[in-house]
Amino acid sequence: MDCVKSLGQGFLVATGLVWIFNIAELIRDGDAWLGFLYLLILLLPATSITILKLNTRCTSHEGGRKWRNLLFAFQGVALGFWLFDILTTVYAINVTGLAIELNPLGWPLGILGALAFYFPTVGFAYVLLFKFKEKFSFYAAVPLTLVTLGMGTMNLVAGAQNFQVFVMTASLATEARYGLLSLILALNFLVPLVLRREILQNKITFSS
Repeated sequence: MDCVKSLGQGFLVATGLVWIFNIAELIRDGDAWLGFLYLLILLLPATSITILKLNTRCTSHEGGRKWRNLLFAFQGVALGFWLFDILTTVYAINVTGLAIELNPLGWPLGILGALAFYFPTVGFAYVLLFKFKEKFSFYAAVPLTLVTLGMGTMNLVAGAQNFQVFVMTASLATEARYGLLSLILALNFLVPLVLRREILQNKITFSS
């Protein structure tokens, strides 16, 4: 389904942006080894996605459908920022015990407040963009998407603040550095190689 694909693409974009931010923060103020390993981990999906894009045929969409998919992808961006906030909160509160939840519901019940926002807005955006074909439904989804992005941006800022706890406390043990480095480098070499081989075999099978 196009809507699921768009949501997933937006989520991946948000994850990539957050990951780049994490790398920069770790290299600048934290354990540079962790930042370097994060960079190598990022290269794995980035390389794989690039190979897939270069070796698969892009299907053209109707102009209106394309814009609807793009708008719905921003819902995935907001969900990606929300997940970043959740994961960093778990680390800051449950792992280190150096932070507290400001939400009156406490932790982890504070997640329910965001759920009460994101689930209806994503569902409503889906209905407006893919169930109604009129122009007014697209225009109505624009402010809804902006509100969702605003909420996601607040989650991103909160997650970035929580991530500072990770930057200050997380470090990679010396004995684990070279082992993890070798493993990630091997994966960065093998996974794209296997992926290209599979794509080539599928092309040969399809052509025959």
